[in-house]
Amino acid sequence: MSGDGAGSGVLAASDLDQTLVFSERSAGADVAGLVPVEEYEGRTISWVTPGAWEVLGELVATRAFVPVTTRTPEQYLRIRWPQRPPRLAVCANGGVLLADGGPDEAWTAQVRRNLDGCAPLERVHAEVARVVGRARDAVPGSAEPAVRDVPGLFCYAVLRDGQRPVLEGSMLGDLTVLLDDWGYAVSLQGRKLYAVPRPLTKSAAVAEVVRRGGFAGFVAAGDSLLDADLLVAARAAVRPGHGELLRAGWERRGVRLLDAAGAAAGEETARWLLAAVRGTPRPARPAQNECSGPGNVPARTSSA
Repeated sequence: MSGDGAGSGVLAASDLDQTLVFSERSAGADVAGLVPVEEYEGRTISWVTPGAWEVLGELVATRAFVPVTTRTPEQYLRIRWPQRPPRLAVCANGGVLLADGGPDEAWTAQVRRNLDGCAPLERVHAEVARVVGRARDAVPGSAEPAVRDVPGLFCYAVLRDGQRPVLEGSMLGDLTVLLDDWGYAVSLQGRKLYAVPRPLTKSAAVAEVVRRGGFAGFVAAGDSLLDADLLVAARAAVRPGHGELLRAGWERRGVRLLDAAGAAAGEETARWLLAAVRGTPRPARPAQNECSGPGNVPARTSSA
């Protein structure tokens, strides 16, 4: 995986969902005018603008671009790319490094060692299930939340209608404190409640790609709380004018806020990443204040 012609250039690392690719709800535009990039169960579920589609083809061709996602490898591989997919991809929030579509075994072994000090995932899963079960019980007629594992890495719950407001506050605060002692960060994003081991970060996996590829560093883009460590670790970073970080009021010096939102922000992000790789970064509006929290997912949050 090394010696990829990187020279002393920078790597471009970017989140996917709501950063480069968009659902119909998040696109902020009529999807009839967008390019479909993901099919699932016979229907299109993700799009990009025609301009972003063209730029992504150029970005992938530089061989200095890596998608970085919390998606599982199976979910990531549903994404369609112009001409060919990137050779490398970071999946499962840094838990899996794909090289030509398959997991890099050396990185998988390193991740296992990194997680040795964290509580067993089965124990965390049971606690998350207990808490979201209490949220369900508090909403009459509420459907059962789905609690899912990314095996050996982290778990998340998919909340149902009416459950998030009940979960926020003391219920979420108590869970956050408990799991923090177990070595896990809790993040509530939209309808999903994540419990992720603190050593499992996007930035650690990207740093490994940088090291192996001989890059001088990396630039990054992302919109969610699970992207915070990636953005902070980057030489320069952008975030769109929408998303979890914006709603949380998260700001950090060196992480710039784009004016655009929705799929238009995806195109602006792709152009910024390509310009950075080519050594001609595009301007973006800077954030004003430095975040006081850690570079990883904030330890206590109920924002979304």
